[in-house]
Amino acid sequence: MTRPILLVLAAMCGAGCPALAQRAGAPSDSLRLDPVIVTASRTAEPAVSVSASVTVLRGEDLRARGITSVADALREVPGLAVVATGPVGAATSLFARGGNSNFVKVLLDGVPVNEAGGAFNFASLRVTNIDRIEVVRGPVSVLYGSDAVAGVVQIFTQRGGASNATLEARTGSRETAEARGELSGGSAARWSVGGSHLGTRGIYDFNNRYRTDDASVLVAT
Repeated sequence: MTRPILLVLAAMCGAGCPALAQRAGAPSDSLRLDPVIVTASRTAEPAVSVSASVTVLRGEDLRARGITSVADALREVPGLAVVATGPVGAATSLFARGGNSNFVKVLLDGVPVNEAGGAFNFASLRVTNIDRIEVVRGPVSVLYGSDAVAGVVQIFTQRGGASNATLEARTGSRETAEARGELSGGSAARWSVGGSHLGTRGIYDFNNRYRTDDASVLVAT
């Protein structure tokens, strides 16, 4: 399938600079904590102590590599197959370890988002304002019910805290245009806001135009 070639024009706002400068001046003996996994047992535990097959995708890393959709991010996870029925915007299904597409539970900050019967369409799900994606491969029905026969995908929104602002825009062939913005901050109550836009004429001459807009807001105390 032919994909539009995108030219990246990114601008990082100055709101995050003080935080970056503070981190740069941190003492050399500062400690970076090991990743904590929540989805495997529904309780926070260090990644090294989790017995299940778990992959964690950090939203920051995905955006730095130019990956803008959750479907494209999941293509790199061992044991998963992402299948789209057509070009950008077509129905997109996830298959884990050979199971049916309705055998994977999908959660957003702990809230199930599967359709009736267990299926979920990843076509329009973007990585905007995502902190991390935890993927558990294998049966987890004891914890999550019959929709989790082959695995669980849980998406965590950024919690905010440090002041940060990001703006990114892309354009390319076939009238393709994409934009993403994120803003976060707070002290007593941490918050994050994000939004994105994607529009394209598509790879076919007619009946292939696609557009999607999304927004995400989270307030955590």
